[in-house]
Amino acid sequence: MKLKWKPVAVIAVMIAVCPQRLLHAQDSPPLQVDVRVRVKSNRGLGASFERQIGEGPATAAGRIHNLPGGETALVMLRFDYRTRADIALDELISQIVISIKNPDGDEFSTATIDPNTIPLNPNRATLYYSATLYTPHVARGEEGYIAHIQVYGNYE
Repeated sequence: MKLKWKPVAVIAVMIAVCPQRLLHAQDSPPLQVDVRVRVKSNRGLGASFERQIGEGPATAAGRIHNLPGGETALVMLRFDYRTRADIALDELISQIVISIKNPDGDEFSTATIDPNTIPLNPNRATLYYSATLYTPHVARGEEGYIAHIQVYGNYE
């Protein structure tokens, strides 16, 4: 008779715990941009990209510049939101994570930018963010390192 109560107890615990887990998951803003680019290890511009933010018309663009000395790179990001729509929601950018990875994909350095939930307004000012990160030594003939950019936020 005790065995019949065990499944009921497990189900009761799952029902009690799952709503809390779902509420906790909703606290974190969704990942809107997740881009990896291979960066040439030469001097100057190593790579660039442009991606749509989430499902909306806003865009994120970036340039990765290798700085003199070959030990660091400047990652410059530009967020723009142009639309002809009569009604458009603000894009709230809550966190930007920039990682530099060696040619094998292992994380070498990382920077997190907290824009303090700055709204990217439709047809208004373009937003810019940047970070300087250390880069791995890449031997001649190797393909370069990887820049991984993640943008978290939400249209509201």
